[in-house]
Amino acid sequence: MSNLLVSAFSGHVFGVDPGSGEVRWEHELDMAGNATAVVLTRDAVFAATFSMLSMIRYPSGELVWSVPTSASGRATLLLDDDRLFVAKRGEIEAFALDGKTLWRNRFKGKGLGSVVLGVPGNVAQADDAG
Repeated sequence: MSNLLVSAFSGHVFGVDPGSGEVRWEHELDMAGNATAVVLTRDAVFAATFSMLSMIRYPSGELVWSVPTSASGRATLLLDDDRLFVAKRGEIEAFALDGKTLWRNRFKGKGLGSVVLGVPGNVAQADDAG
C-alpha cells in the first residue's frame, strides 16, 4: 500500500489516497485563518493552524489532541527529538509531543515577523504565504 498523502490548507488537514485522490479523512482544525503548516512523521501529523496546534495519528487520521497557541498567524514548525517548536510573529513556543506547553519566549522588544527555526541538520524556513 502507498503512503497516504497529507494535505493542509485553510485550517483543514486531509489524508488523501495518492492513487485515486480519494479523501480518506479530514479535520477542520481552525477556521480563524487560512494559514496551515505541517510536520509529518511515520506515526503523526503535527499541524499548526492560525491559532491552534494539533496532533493527528498517521495514517489512521485519528485526532489525538488540539491546543491553542499563544500567538496567531502563519507558523513555522520544527520537530527535534521529543520537542515540537512553533514560531509565529516573532514568538517561539516549545511543546511536548503530548501537546503540553513547555516554554514560551516572546522576544519582547525585538519586533514581529516570520521566524526561522533550526538545530544542526534540521532547519525550518519561515513562510509568509498565507
